[in-house]
Amino acid sequence: MKILSIGTMSGLSNTCLHRHWALEKISDEIDVVNTRIKPISIWFRIAYRLFQYGLPIRLPDNSSANKKIKEFISKAVKSPYDIVWIDKGVTINSKTLRYIRKLSPNAKIVSYSPDNMALRHNQSQNYLNCIPLYDIHFTTKSYILQDMQRLGARKTAFTNKHYEQTFHYPRNLSENEIQRLGGDVGFIGAWEKERCDSILYLAKNGIKVKVFGDKKWNDYKTENLEIAPGIYSEDYSKALQAFKISLCFLRKMNSDTQTSRTMEIPACGGFMLAERTTEHLDLFSENKEAVFFSNDEELLEKCRYYLINEEERKRIVEGGILRCKTSGYSNEESIKRMLKIVVNND
Repeated sequence: MKILSIGTMSGLSNTCLHRHWALEKISDEIDVVNTRIKPISIWFRIAYRLFQYGLPIRLPDNSSANKKIKEFISKAVKSPYDIVWIDKGVTINSKTLRYIRKLSPNAKIVSYSPDNMALRHNQSQNYLNCIPLYDIHFTTKSYILQDMQRLGARKTAFTNKHYEQTFHYPRNLSENEIQRLGGDVGFIGAWEKERCDSILYLAKNGIKVKVFGDKKWNDYKTENLEIAPGIYSEDYSKALQAFKISLCFLRKMNSDTQTSRTMEIPACGGFMLAERTTEHLDLFSENKEAVFFSNDEELLEKCRYYLINEEERKRIVEGGILRCKTSGYSNEESIKRMLKIVVNND
């Protein structure tokens, strides 16, 4: 299977890069186009803001990704790609997809995004123009399939979140790493009001919480709440494991029912305490492979209980690791399933 893989390939903790790694394992011939070689420009930020105001302004392609895609396609006319995989192609233009269709009519053009692409803050005018030109859209949001069809998608398919088995896995942590990265209760992620309120509730009630996140968290420093800068690379995976309890909050602005950490925390050997949703309950057996909460009172109760019940924590951690493996939640297994759908989508 010959694949052209397109997306943001920078940063070791970048999930787009992780999906590319999985494609590399699956494909016997793969080329790559990085859509984020250069930093985001001022004009990019202005164009994005104007688009959010409702203007049909396209985002600039600062990394010349569209040009590079066309170059790869033109060179591969005699041996065309089977799959053109575009990971959240907000800077990819409709002319580029039409060029692919013209020179490689049998290639399957695939759109994948881990975000809610039915919401404007995740979109671009470039992306909206391209929606009808993809053969299939894969989304991790089960509730937007009809929304995507209304936007012009020809075919949509839901896939759960995934983890990267070469990056998210249990490590032998040193005492120094446990002290530096761990704590009683921890969270890694951006500030959002709802999750901040829940964490402040824990801190107010005597639970020590450590947050690795953006600068907005600094406005909420208080007793029992430690704020540290965001962490990436291997420290990210190590921290998920180092916490006695790793919190998994869902992003309200995307109406999430599962998130990347849903898979990453258990896969890393972390104890996951996550918001209770139907999808979470389907993915992990409650109190056997993960623990869930529906409100702040239950969150506090579960933290208090599991902080003093280490053996139960260890048992649930082992159950979560095993579930990730046996249910095929890894990038490689998940993308194999997606590509099977693509190949059979005739």
